[in-house]
Amino acid sequence: MKNRTLRTGLWILVGIVAFVNILFFNILIHEIGHYTAAYYYDLEPKISFELSNSRGASFNFEALPLASTSFIDNGDKNELFAVVLFGPFMNLLLSIAFLFVFVSFKRNWAKDLAIMGFVISLGSFLMNVLPIPGADGAILFGLI
Repeated sequence: MKNRTLRTGLWILVGIVAFVNILFFNILIHEIGHYTAAYYYDLEPKISFELSNSRGASFNFEALPLASTSFIDNGDKNELFAVVLFGPFMNLLLSIAFLFVFVSFKRNWAKDLAIMGFVISLGSFLMNVLPIPGADGAILFGLI
């Protein structure tokens, strides 16, 4: 019984570590999406990370982000729309990749990680396209 409790606790710890790593990977891929689109339009993008903002759980969407991509706003609304949209689009692509891993792998632990990645990535996509203040969706809907 003691051995089973230890194993369960270890798997919970591994799950938490996996969740945090997948979440940070999602944030990185999201910002790389913004960066790539801004770079394509020669808007001199820069990605900055502020891990000190990760202290404490908060559902305040106007709180400081963990990562952000800054670029020159040349006033072209189409370019701005593409740059803002490409971050959530990368989350959508990542969720599809995780779904592909889920379908392809036979091992339970790989399927568990893949479904966790799929849910986090798809959730990130959905949260970023909704018109919530502080999210990409607010900018996107403002440009429509």
